Amino acid sequence: MQKIKSKSFVLIIPILIFSGISFYIFSLIFTTLKFDVSKKKESRITNYSYVISSSDNLILSKLSRKFEIDNSKNKIPIFLKHSFISAEDKRFYKHNGIDLKSISRALIQNIRSGYVKEGGSTITQQIARLLFLNNDLSFQRKIKEIFISLILEFRYDKNQILKLYLNNIYLGSGAHGVNEAAQVYFGKFIEELTLSEIALIAGLAPAPSIYSPYQNLELAIKNRNKVLESMYVDGYISLANKNKAIKEKIKLNYQTADNFLDDKLLINFILQETDKRIKSENDYKFLRIKSSINKDWQEKAQKISRYAGPKELEFALLSIESNTGLIRTMITSKNPSINEYNRVISSVRPLGSTFKIIPYAAALIEGIKLSDKFEDLPICWESYCPKNFSEDYRGLISLIESFKSSSNIVPISITKKIGLKNIINLANSFGLGYEQEFEEFPSLAIGAYGDNLLNITRAYSAINNNGKIQSPEIIEKIESFKKQPIWENKSISKKILDLKINKKINKLLEKSVKEGTSKAASIKGKKIYGKTGTSDGNKDLWFIGSIDNLTTGIWIGYDDNKESELSSGNAAYLWKKFISEIYKIPIKNKLYF
Repeated sequence: MQKIKSKSFVLIIPILIFSGISFYIFSLIFTTLKFDVSKKKESRITNYSYVISSSDNLILSKLSRKFEIDNSKNKIPIFLKHSFISAEDKRFYKHNGIDLKSISRALIQNIRSGYVKEGGSTITQQIARLLFLNNDLSFQRKIKEIFISLILEFRYDKNQILKLYLNNIYLGSGAHGVNEAAQVYFGKFIEELTLSEIALIAGLAPAPSIYSPYQNLELAIKNRNKVLESMYVDGYISLANKNKAIKEKIKLNYQTADNFLDDKLLINFILQETDKRIKSENDYKFLRIKSSINKDWQEKAQKISRYAGPKELEFALLSIESNTGLIRTMITSKNPSINEYNRVISSVRPLGSTFKIIPYAAALIEGIKLSDKFEDLPICWESYCPKNFSEDYRGLISLIESFKSSSNIVPISITKKIGLKNIINLANSFGLGYEQEFEEFPSLAIGAYGDNLLNITRAYSAINNNGKIQSPEIIEKIESFKKQPIWENKSISKKILDLKINKKINKLLEKSVKEGTSKAASIKGKKIYGKTGTSDGNKDLWFIGSIDNLTTGIWIGYDDNKESELSSGNAAYLWKKFISEIYKIPIKNKLYF
């Protein structure tokens, strides 16, 4: 009887073990059956991938959105496909998700070592791990990986699986997928890569940090050559192709971030303008956007912004090519990489004396001469009694002298004489008065109403363009991935001032820089036309000036609208510093800082 019990117990033990293993495996199968590739690890969402370049074809920004390779075989670049198969899974088209030969070989190695090592993983298994599992070195994870791989092979064909792999594999330096790797390492899309470059990227797959060309180019090239040799042995490339690729010199892009220009607000503005110019019904996957930005000027201007007083005091700069309206420089903030507010576009602030050019222009249109005399003495218009900024009054002075000294009294006298409606209509024709609608109040004449830096700089740009106004434009052209034209800028100007009147206005602006309140912007031997501006309490400091065919505006102020310890002379000096940088003119730094 005892022997029978012992035998029964011996039989029950394997049954229980087998049942436990079966239940465990069944539970794994049940959990793996519920996965859905479409819901896993979605890439960053946008409508299209893009490359934004400067006016001189330097890269400002690239953003790779997941490269959705078409499921059909001929849509996957042939060398790309074969390089990864040779490097990672030679029997990819022969196995059903797991390669028993490779697993057996890896299993023996794992038993000998006493713990699980990675090895024997097919491309399908790597997808299972990438999308649904983690990198735990456990038998449980390995079993799940095998089951998920079998299900993937059942649900998807080989090219769909390969597409998932190429879109998701991590290849170092922040690059997820082959297209991002192509851009990070070579500044190209995958269709532009050479065989040599493809092989280098494929060689990163086992250990991106070890084989990174940024960390060890010699090791990366050595690994590339192994991939090329493997492709040759597997019959994917000829001996001539292999040797040519080995001899090819690797030219790295040395850019590992999405934005090469440290101003996400500027990039966002370019993309917003792009969206306005492409037809929404077209599904563009790739766009080449050539901006009007001069990268060198942009970088110089960003450095100059640091001179604009205390850390919290903000700064914005805009340069417009006067005869085309093309924006060559746009500084949105002192710290654009961490800021969310584009002060060139979104900041509507009182224009101060920069607006005075409008009543003076209106006076000239109405027949008033530069030599005509006005009283620069305290006056009141109904209940409004303006004062000069310095509280100095010069008595009877000419129109041009009053502009030079930035009188607040004379613009009010002009407005009383010719009427506020004339001022408003002319301002509107210059593109002003739409951000904050003008009202018929005398303080309008001395810049009490607000506008943004873009609009006031555009207005001065029109004066620098012989009285013809342009729409400001930051994009020169947009092309498809294959460089087919989608949109191109065509400069159209509108005449708003008679040439004779315009020349007289320039005399006012030149006088202000040579002898007046804008003298901080003067550069020896250069004709400069500009005007400073200050709002009450020095809350807003402006200078808008033109040299040759370039009009540049600067604004300095606190976002919370508190008073500044600087003056508009600081804005004029920073304008001078910027111009001296791009014109390579040496200046002394001690005048205002």
